[in-house]
Amino acid sequence: MATQFTSLSFLANWKTRFVYFLLLPIINLLLLVLIDLQYTNRFNWYVAAASVVIDSASLAVQSMSQLLITDANLGIDIELIAKRPYSFYYWKTKVLTSLIAGLLLGIINLLLLLAIGLPLDLFLRCLLMLPLACIYGCVLGFTGWGMSWQMKNPYYFSNWLISIITIVSGVLVLISDYPEWLKVISYIFPFYELVNFIRLRSSTLELSFVIALKLSNFLCK
Repeated sequence: MATQFTSLSFLANWKTRFVYFLLLPIINLLLLVLIDLQYTNRFNWYVAAASVVIDSASLAVQSMSQLLITDANLGIDIELIAKRPYSFYYWKTKVLTSLIAGLLLGIINLLLLLAIGLPLDLFLRCLLMLPLACIYGCVLGFTGWGMSWQMKNPYYFSNWLISIITIVSGVLVLISDYPEWLKVISYIFPFYELVNFIRLRSSTLELSFVIALKLSNFLCK
């Protein structure tokens, strides 16, 4: 596990840790809150809280893809596919490392929000959704790596997924209010049900499981 963490560039020193675990999530949170405030004329805690959960998922995506790309650069991917593609130990270390990174970001920033007034029930709902969001992030990280495998830019699809994750999760606007083309794209991803649970206290989480399984099976086949 220690070797896996050293492979993550954002853990290289205290400056990168500060940027990834505090500065960037806070900037994203403030931007979303200000945009929402402009249109609703009131402060919505769920926007701030859901933003943190989605940022945690994004970091899990980045961690998973970065770990796999590092192995690919060392030629480990070819050997793994040829000899032990279903190695439990290999995939366990990748997933756990990515989960820990995402969970750490989420817990730190949710506690900061709680300290400045985040309602306790909303905090607890976010904690409940946080592990699931990070698991889905691992699935997307794996998917992005697989789609970019042996491309000149191995981060291409992972970066693309990270860039749209806030939009397709519906943090600012309910997916049902999106135009049809964007609604269809959003339904491909498993995050909108998590955000709905944070916002509305109810959601069809089973649907998000099915979507995540389909994304993982897309490459396993």
